[in-house]
Amino acid sequence: MKGAQSLSFRLTALVSLAVAFTYFLVIPAAIILNEIFPVEAETVGTHKFGRLNSLGFSHAQDLVVEALRRDADGAAYIDVTPEFGAYLAENPKVRFAVFESATGPALRGSDPQLVATVDAMGDCRKDRMSFRIGDDTELHPESLLFTYKTRIGEVPIALYGYSFHWTDLLYYVRDQFNDAPWIYFAPMFVAIVTLSWLTVLRGLAPLTAAAQRIGSIDINALDRRIVCEGLPLEVRPFAQAVNDALARVEGGVAMQRRFSANAAHELRTPLAILRARLEGAEEPTFKNDLKRDAGRLAAIVEQLLASARLDQPGAALTVDVDLAKTVWQVVADFSLLLPARERRLEFEDHDQPIFVKGDRPAIESVIANLIDNALRMEPEGGAVAVRVSDDAIIEIVDHGAGVAPEDKEMIFEPFWRRNSRASGAGLGLAIAKELMARHGGRIWVEDTPGGGATFKLQFPKSGESVATPI
Repeated sequence: MKGAQSLSFRLTALVSLAVAFTYFLVIPAAIILNEIFPVEAETVGTHKFGRLNSLGFSHAQDLVVEALRRDADGAAYIDVTPEFGAYLAENPKVRFAVFESATGPALRGSDPQLVATVDAMGDCRKDRMSFRIGDDTELHPESLLFTYKTRIGEVPIALYGYSFHWTDLLYYVRDQFNDAPWIYFAPMFVAIVTLSWLTVLRGLAPLTAAAQRIGSIDINALDRRIVCEGLPLEVRPFAQAVNDALARVEGGVAMQRRFSANAAHELRTPLAILRARLEGAEEPTFKNDLKRDAGRLAAIVEQLLASARLDQPGAALTVDVDLAKTVWQVVADFSLLLPARERRLEFEDHDQPIFVKGDRPAIESVIANLIDNALRMEPEGGAVAVRVSDDAIIEIVDHGAGVAPEDKEMIFEPFWRRNSRASGAGLGLAIAKELMARHGGRIWVEDTPGGGATFKLQFPKSGESVATPI
């Protein structure tokens, strides 16, 4: 997978870098702050102050060490380089001296007054110590005598009067690295990386177990869930989201299985009736009965296909559909069947287009199903009224037996029928409700004044917010 990385590796690297950052940056920073603001500040009279100027030692030391040379006869001396000369010009109080050994003479180029001060201190050139030259009136002059390994050997170096500049921090931090006991750091960092790796693996163990649990889930085991107990708090929302998604998938699969099983069961009845009619082809009503049965099967199949089409990923419900024109075309198609049904369709023409977003064949399927139901419920000689309002509401009005109040919600459930003698598969209204929900609309039934049922469809107009289905 392109760009894929190991989470364990990334966490281990981050922990190791954090430890390295702590040692190599935080610790030197703490040392620097302690130099500037010491916990136990030195006191002169009633004034306490830090040793900020002491941080300038590293820069001065490096310049002196770089200036050490040997002449053709092998005698060591101090050669003031251009860089060293520029530094001395900016820091005129700086004095320096280098000695051949703990008891040897000073090298050529050393400051005479500083040499005299060190010689007066006796045999102590191997110790790191501070001192004062003569009667220097400076409150706290920076000074240090120390022994250092250089290109000409291990020699005592004395520095006096140096001060701090912000650029000296680079030299100070570099000295911290140079003085670090690296022979101990290599195994220490190996141990850090190893412990970080083991810690990360241990910390990710619940996530690994959850992944294995998810890996065992298939279409026949959708009831399994990730156990959130014991998972880290940061992982629990992810695990819960996966469990919620599995619950939705399980519900959808269960609904589809139930729908498919019931559809097969319900289609079995009209197919059996159709077979029986074919066996009795000599009946005088055979042709009309056959047409009716074929129409019933076609209606069921058409609605199932419309529902399946909208189930497909990427199903487009963004096409502008003229609702008034669509209703008129469905009414016109049904007008061909009206003479045989001895009923009429009254359509209130709408001059202005009413645009909604959706799938036109699916919308036609819903309208056709409701008109077909209304024509079957309408008494002979009666008229079914079809209206489209400006707010994208379609009304289909019949004057039949109506719908009992306790049945107004149940009629939209799959395979619901008022009694066992009722015709039809009980799928039409359920699919109509599903298709309306997909369009962000709703379907409901009201009583027709004087008796009967008025089914209403409401669509969100183009550019309007989606209605909440009921």
